[in-house]
Amino acid sequence: MLALTAKTARAILPCIVTLFTLAFGLPAHAADKNSTLQLLVVPQFPVTEIHSTWSQLLEGLKKEGLPPIELVFSKDINEFEAQFQAGRADLIYCNPYHMVMAKKAQGYTPLIRDSKPLTGILVAETGSSTDEVQSLNDLNGKTLLFPSPNAFGASLYMRALLKREKGLDFVTKYVKTHPNVIRGVVRGEGLAGGMVNATLASESAELQSRVKVIYETPPVPPHPIAAHPRVPAATQEAIAAGVLAYIKANKQVGANIQMPNPVRADYAKDYKPLEKLGLEAFLSN
Repeated sequence: MLALTAKTARAILPCIVTLFTLAFGLPAHAADKNSTLQLLVVPQFPVTEIHSTWSQLLEGLKKEGLPPIELVFSKDINEFEAQFQAGRADLIYCNPYHMVMAKKAQGYTPLIRDSKPLTGILVAETGSSTDEVQSLNDLNGKTLLFPSPNAFGASLYMRALLKREKGLDFVTKYVKTHPNVIRGVVRGEGLAGGMVNATLASESAELQSRVKVIYETPPVPPHPIAAHPRVPAATQEAIAAGVLAYIKANKQVGANIQMPNPVRADYAKDYKPLEKLGLEAFLSN
């Protein structure tokens, strides 16, 4: 077991306490203008990275006079889905199809999203060897890596398209996070792997040079920040306006959470069309 310094322990203790609060299903509080709101972020990345990047935004918003917002965490995608479907968090940052699920389960409303569409990408290792992937047909019967079953662009939508439209049959291996996918492909754990364009762009130039994109899904509106209906409308508006203004003035903070150019989100226009994709057969509980 790794030893923690006193400073490190103090830093992560609030995260651990909040994680246990969600895990054991303590009742969600009734939000009002004076409440501390809870933001649950989809676990695309390790908890430490999520805490580091999102804390910058939340601390900045607090200084601008917005209601205090605290981060809460889930250990994996399954727990994340269980928490938002139970309405445990006031705010969520979720993938596009999670937005559909959250709307149906609890009536969450998307507030803001980035302006750049999200596309799922399938990456394979580059090189001059004879077993280099030249076409999708080379993937038949091979092992493909995905972060988790219900990660939208990187897995859920990607697997549906590869099977239904491309007729591929492959072995699926889940590796928990997007960074694990590209590293697994480079290590040879799978012949190819599913990611999203924004995550690949955040990797080092050296690592990006080790892979090539061999397939890309149609674009969809990206991950939104959404609010539970118990959050007052005035508070929702204040948060949306505050995030837009703060990231406009602090571009790097937005880039760190993959939302460098946020815009207002609209469920009917942005996410309702995803209900027609018929992805239910590819969901995993």
